[in-house]
Amino acid sequence: MNGPAAHSLIGQLGERGLKRAARQCMGRTGAPGGDGMSWRAFRQDMPDRLAVLAASLAHGTWQPGQHRTVMFDAWGKRHTVTVPTVTDRIVHRAVRNAIEPVLAHGAYPPWMYGWRPRAGRSLAVAAAARHLAAGHRWVVDIDIAAASTGVALEDAIGSVARFVHDGSLLKVVRRILTALPDPLAPGSGLSPLLTNLRMTPVDHRLDGHRVVRMTDNYTIFCPTRPAADQAWSHLTGLLTAHGMTVATAKSKIWRPHAEDLYAAG
Repeated sequence: MNGPAAHSLIGQLGERGLKRAARQCMGRTGAPGGDGMSWRAFRQDMPDRLAVLAASLAHGTWQPGQHRTVMFDAWGKRHTVTVPTVTDRIVHRAVRNAIEPVLAHGAYPPWMYGWRPRAGRSLAVAAAARHLAAGHRWVVDIDIAAASTGVALEDAIGSVARFVHDGSLLKVVRRILTALPDPLAPGSGLSPLLTNLRMTPVDHRLDGHRVVRMTDNYTIFCPTRPAADQAWSHLTGLLTAHGMTVATAKSKIWRPHAEDLYAAG
């Protein structure tokens, strides 16, 4: 699981990498950040804008813009989301594109789904179905409460530095996170990646169990209720030791069908 850390990734933040990131970002709707620039406005003279952005990243002079904070109600609770500028979103996405292949090789277990490319809910449900079909019908189903809060800046940067040793890229990561209201602030392009990394130390202590993790939802598949009780104690202890709290209202031991698992909201 601990593969070699990657070097020389900053080159992926050149014009080509930024263009790819911009196209990925433009595939989703998004409000302007604190500078008021929309995607429509950015697309005007986009090649020139990306050339200037690439040069500032290469020279180490890039600085994040001003973000906005938006609050909304969904799923019975209040949510706060950070809205970076269009330019910052491109940088976030380019950094994520550079880092994610390294993490897929050296950090993530094969049973981790969500918040990563080509590993969505359908694959998580299929993995769960295989465990249930093998007779492991008792499921420890634990959601983490506020998985993207309570992480210190240095811990967030350190979680990346365990696997990425490109100092120039880590400086960009530091600038991104320092400018945010919280290192794992929802709305940041790096929040999914960093939240996954927050849970990685727990992931690596679950060897020997039949596990599926979908975003911040752990499921452990057990043959008997006593085995499930033991797995519950083990997992909740690991989460507590790593500064995470169980969302008790959404966590339980039960006997579900695979399609009942990992439902959003």
